[in-house]
Amino acid sequence: MSILMLTCKEASRLASDELDGKLGVGPWLALRMHLTLCAGYSRVSAQYRFLMRAMSQLLEHDGKKD
Repeated sequence: MSILMLTCKEASRLASDELDGKLGVGPWLALRMHLTLCAGYSRVSAQYRFLMRAMSQLLEHDGKKD
């Protein structure tokens, strides 16, 4: 992986790592650069954020049932 030129596949993996809190500064910067330059990745990133919010709400809702 080149830090200056991520592929969309690499960016998707880094986005997942970022959501898990496992992303260092260098990869985070590369991911931000990719986000700025790639319209397709912007959609993927939005989908990841949506899924994370949905899962958090589902877990929160299930916890209130007990």
